[in-house]
Amino acid sequence: MLCFIERAPAFDDFKSEISDLKSRAENISRQLRGWAESLQNSDIKGTRYLTDKVRRKSQSDRERQEFVEQLRRVTKEDIATQSKAAE
Repeated sequence: MLCFIERAPAFDDFKSEISDLKSRAENISRQLRGWAESLQNSDIKGTRYLTDKVRRKSQSDRERQEFVEQLRRVTKEDIATQSKAAE
């Protein structure tokens, strides 16, 4: 619609606003496409496939990832503390 309106002589005074709207629409379109691709590539296929078992596994995976990240942070802190103590 914006391309069509942009060509109409009645809207010549609004060329910059139309161009801005087209740019925003293209940006939003790219963002939506990226979101749709991430959903298509996810392990969860949709709400009708989302069972309690899948929810528990997903929650367990998130908790495990958070624990591993916390463990890495603590390990780095311990190594830094030991290095300072050795100096």
